[in-house]
Amino acid sequence: MAATAAATDIGYMTTVGKVVGTVYTPFAELFDIIPPEQARDSIDFTHFTSPDAAREFKPGLSDHGEVGIAYNLIPGVADDAVILTHLSSRIVEAWRITFPNGAKLDWRGFATGHGRAVPMEDKMTGSATFKVSGKPTMTPAV
Repeated sequence: MAATAAATDIGYMTTVGKVVGTVYTPFAELFDIIPPEQARDSIDFTHFTSPDAAREFKPGLSDHGEVGIAYNLIPGVADDAVILTHLSSRIVEAWRITFPNGAKLDWRGFATGHGRAVPMEDKMTGSATFKVSGKPTMTPAV
């Protein structure tokens, strides 16, 4: 059995933030990040004489999904206010996920959802979803 690679790590110190020019501004208190998941459409090209009456497909367009975040909520302030601003803006913007090893995933997208949870006996939390527009770019750690 192969040993675990020395470069594997936990997600601690991963950040998500907005990129404006060369300035990267991460959200303040994230505790959960769901990076985008890539999928590709399959287009049905089956015809009346497809061999062995089997469906035939070709690859279609790719969709890079969504990015989800969860954060410690301070209602109307900090991350909560930033997300509300982006949800209202209707603008496709530059974003980045920076991983603990220094790798960066740059993507363009826009806010599509914002939620809050206020339990009686636990921390208040907020969440947001961003739709990825186009293809993200992964820059490996140096």
